[in-house]
Amino acid sequence: MLLSTDSSEENGQADDSVSLMDVAITTPVELVRIDLSPDEAGPLLDRGIVPGCLLCRIGRSPFGDPVVTADGTCFALRKETARCLRVRAVSAPEA
Repeated sequence: MLLSTDSSEENGQADDSVSLMDVAITTPVELVRIDLSPDEAGPLLDRGIVPGCLLCRIGRSPFGDPVVTADGTCFALRKETARCLRVRAVSAPEA
């Protein structure tokens, strides 16, 4: 595990995160953990995709790679990279 905002593993609780690839399009999620080596995670971190940021899959490229927004900025990710991003649902803001 490279980076994490989730303390459930440290507390012995079950991990409720899922891969970004398993999230439906237009579902907002919070990035919990990046399961990549430091060299592979570097470009994501440089672009602000860090644990705690909000992500939302907004579509797919012609080859099926996910297109996401991260705190308002649009990115195309490789499927292999998206599978290594562990996320959890965020609760809807109350009106």
